[in-house]
Amino acid sequence: MPLCDPCLSQLDRPGHFPPHASLLKSATLRTTSGQNAFVYRCGDCGENLLLASADCEAPDQWTRLDADGWR
Repeated sequence: MPLCDPCLSQLDRPGHFPPHASLLKSATLRTTSGQNAFVYRCGDCGENLLLASADCEAPDQWTRLDADGWR
């Protein structure tokens, strides 16, 4: 299913931007660098977004989570 407009606007934003109203936290993961990553599922479009940092030095960023992983 394609991303809804609110999810599209969420992508690539820094982590200090709060999730839009339809995103609900569904899981907390641990990355290979030891950081926490948070999975949010959208109640409107059903897609999953990930709030995570690429490494321990980078700030958190909203990205898409799909069958191929996060990007």
